[in-house]
Amino acid sequence: MSRFFDRVYDLSRDFSRYLDPEGDPARPYRVLTIANNKGGIGKTTLAANLAVYIRAMREDLPILVIGLDDQNTLDRFFAFDSQPRGTVLSGIRAGSFAEIVCEGQYGIHYVPSCNDIGAAKQAVSQIFDLQTILAETGWRGLVILDTKSDFEVLTRNAVFASDLTLVVVKDQASLIQAEKVFNLLRECGRSSESSRVILSMVDRRIKYQEAGGIDVLELLTAEIRRRGYPLLESFVSHSPKISALETSPSRSLVPALIGAPRSVIHRQLHHAAHDVLKLLDRSGLPVDHGDPPVGRLEQLIRDRTS
Repeated sequence: MSRFFDRVYDLSRDFSRYLDPEGDPARPYRVLTIANNKGGIGKTTLAANLAVYIRAMREDLPILVIGLDDQNTLDRFFAFDSQPRGTVLSGIRAGSFAEIVCEGQYGIHYVPSCNDIGAAKQAVSQIFDLQTILAETGWRGLVILDTKSDFEVLTRNAVFASDLTLVVVKDQASLIQAEKVFNLLRECGRSSESSRVILSMVDRRIKYQEAGGIDVLELLTAEIRRRGYPLLESFVSHSPKISALETSPSRSLVPALIGAPRSVIHRQLHHAAHDVLKLLDRSGLPVDHGDPPVGRLEQLIRDRTS
């Protein structure tokens, strides 16, 4: 694997400003990738909610969300009724998403999803292709990439393109799968600052008497630290409220900031978004370190949607 990456860098050294996120501090966008090979751990819900919370905290920060999956979950969060001009697939084939970026709800822009993600994978041949496409898109601000529950070419492209990769972990099975992401980051020569494990859908009612009564959060945290993975201090609990917000008669999905503004999950997502912004700031994203009060966050969204 290391020989493969050596060859990639040899071939691409003349294009380092496109291919190496850490090599061009003047690059006008930063990339946040949400990843794990394990499914059912809340990656897309986390990506959508982080987009909304970060946008509320930083109204001057344009945010583009791209789902590298064959589901339309992100479209259901952000799409208006207008007909999209293209999809992730057509953008990849064109070498740029510039012509198909759609303005969505809550001030979020997005690239419409495609049903044939297999064709999108076939349109990508090198691990740096997505990074080159993002550079050609000309986005100024933050790009959030939500990956499919696999470790195939599009997921690897998203990790390679990222300034910050959030590796989502819910349980021991997803923690085992997280190793693939960290191995790839090491192969790419990325520092520990470029990634964090984020614990998601954690049910603290689960306790282990044989381990002294510790709960699942304590167990997973101890195992993550034993493995030496960098850990985001914020975590997101298992929440029936989130499940309820993702099912509605209109089939649209509602972020926690709108549907659960006084809940525990709202406070957790708020803290997670604030921690993510601080990490992105280290990669060059212009970030206001102020921690806006929860009431202000609610008002920002209500003003935007009124």
